[in-house]
Amino acid sequence: MATLSAKLLEQLRRVAQEVPASTLDSLLRVLMTVSFSGSSTLKHKLLPLLPRASWRQLTNDLIDVWQTEATLLDGNAIATALATAAHCQDRLQQELTAELVWTGPNPDALPLRRTDQALLQLIRAAQQDLLIVSFAIYNIPEIVQALIAALDRGVKVRIIAETPEASDGKISFGMATTFGREILERFQIYVWPKEKRPVDEHGRYGSLHAKCAVCDYQQLFISSANLTAYAMSLNIEMGILIQNCRLARQVVQQMDQLIFYGDLTLWESDSS
Repeated sequence: MATLSAKLLEQLRRVAQEVPASTLDSLLRVLMTVSFSGSSTLKHKLLPLLPRASWRQLTNDLIDVWQTEATLLDGNAIATALATAAHCQDRLQQELTAELVWTGPNPDALPLRRTDQALLQLIRAAQQDLLIVSFAIYNIPEIVQALIAALDRGVKVRIIAETPEASDGKISFGMATTFGREILERFQIYVWPKEKRPVDEHGRYGSLHAKCAVCDYQQLFISSANLTAYAMSLNIEMGILIQNCRLARQVVQQMDQLIFYGDLTLWESDSS
């Protein structure tokens, strides 16, 4: 049995990645009917099917690699390998999508999602589980209403946030100022206790500075933005909205481990 070399596999991947599905189908139909009878003959049959020069170059290179690396393989075998590579590429695009999120000046009016829009989309999409991590939380009425609506439809909402007490004066407002006591009691809120934080030689404590949100173990939003009015409307902030179950679940598992080992603890309701 002939083994496909790394060089041939890479060339198959490049063709599958660059040539669109409709054009690739035409290529596959011809490949499945040919044996390897010389590179010039193959190129004569295949290259005219490709209207773009870059696609012709990639296919030309594929034939050259095929001739030198796997002459025992016929066209049907190469077509099968190419179709498999195209299928894997298509599935990868479906399973991992990423969108840039931006708040701030946008002189060229690029079609970028704003930070508040991305976060609201994620909160409103949640059906079972929602995890939010932020350093500061203050003055975000539209997001608060979206979170209340998520609670009302049965979503488990967990918030991991900094507190004025543990922040050593880095933030001034507690979560009660933003949410109110009654709403806070419906969330599961975790904090990073001061006694659990590393301290440098000057006695300075670390901060809970991560900002992210995870929806139903499927969507992950990572951002520079805190949950504050300034971050949502005035600052320059950048983030990325990712559709990928593996990465989303990995973030949740990391936070779950911190909770399990006591690095993160439930927030006391009598705190500010």
